[in-house]
Amino acid sequence: MTARHRPLPPSQLTWPWRESCHLRLQAGGMRFLPAIRTAMQSARHSIAIELYLAASGALFDEWLRVLGERVAAGVQVRMLLDAIGCDELRSEDWQRLDMAGIEVRRFNPLQWRHPLSALVRDHRKLVLVDGERAWVGGFCLNDESDPRIAGDQAWFDGMVACRGPVVDDFTELFEQSWALAGLGPISDAMRWRLHRHTVPPLPATEQPQGWARVQAARGGRNNPMLRTLVHHVLRAEREVWLCTPYFLPPRSLHKALLLAARRGVDVRLTVPGASTDHAVLRHAAQHLYQRLLHAGVCIEEYQPRFLHLKAARVDHWCTLGSFNYDRWNSSWNLEANIEIIDLDFCRQLHGLQARLSGDSQRIDPERWRRRQRWRRWREQFWYWFGTRLIYQLRALRRLALPRRKD
Repeated sequence: MTARHRPLPPSQLTWPWRESCHLRLQAGGMRFLPAIRTAMQSARHSIAIELYLAASGALFDEWLRVLGERVAAGVQVRMLLDAIGCDELRSEDWQRLDMAGIEVRRFNPLQWRHPLSALVRDHRKLVLVDGERAWVGGFCLNDESDPRIAGDQAWFDGMVACRGPVVDDFTELFEQSWALAGLGPISDAMRWRLHRHTVPPLPATEQPQGWARVQAARGGRNNPMLRTLVHHVLRAEREVWLCTPYFLPPRSLHKALLLAARRGVDVRLTVPGASTDHAVLRHAAQHLYQRLLHAGVCIEEYQPRFLHLKAARVDHWCTLGSFNYDRWNSSWNLEANIEIIDLDFCRQLHGLQARLSGDSQRIDPERWRRRQRWRRWREQFWYWFGTRLIYQLRALRRLALPRRKD
């Protein structure tokens, strides 16, 4: 049976809210990397890793050594890597993974007969240990993410360390992706969509503590992660904070931020400054600044290094994970976040926001309005180019994938 006609695995993207979850924010590689490494070194039964970006280097060598030792001790180790995101892994490193006994699958390898299927990427970042502990966030397995190697220029990212019932949900999500990757090149992956589902309601409690749920996305219309964020922003009462490395939001999110600010909600946006891995996307994002500033949105550009954190906080609700809240991610990528209703965690995230703000440059509305004309043209061009490209790819996708009769 060809990959085009293989049955796709059952799927679920939104899980119920879970009580009694133990959640800890670990911001910066100096915090989450040692914690993950220690957990992997003490694994007794299983380790499951799902990553988009993996590159050869000192950090990869360290993880390979740790994982190889656990395999030798009888622990099952599986790695699910995106076929494009792991392109910087050398051939000898692939051989070392095989020699170490680590089970590896590449998600959706490129195929010249179905070039549009390459748009579907696994952008999730998950680490699961013994089915008891989970980490979710924006981490990449490259030397740029490790402060011991990159120093002060290490990417700033964050992970949520999870214990409790949400770990079972993350495990189920990993198994779905693992099964899908086992089909090899998947042209049908672009049709892999959810049926309509009812989003579970928020827990009704005045003192929310330890509530969390897993939420994922796989691109296409009616993205549940985007829909949930827009829902909360539109109903915000006091404050909204959005942190993303690539601010090219879908129209629904852009409009929600404007509406919230215009009705008096304290809306704040934290994005990278000049230190970024995609300068073109930064210029495209700056095209949107003027309307946001006019509506009262506070925009801050983080200065010290590349800000790779993907997080949002709306009143007492917050989320963190791999989702960039941009048009590209919303259209095609597999993503994974954790939603949290917990006063202590919200305070942790608020403290992180304050620290980032201290190292950020706030955009002054009046000075921004008077910026040079050539900068306006540059921003407008890259915004037009980026949005047109996405629209055209969506149109080509619809033409290339006729409706299924079943």
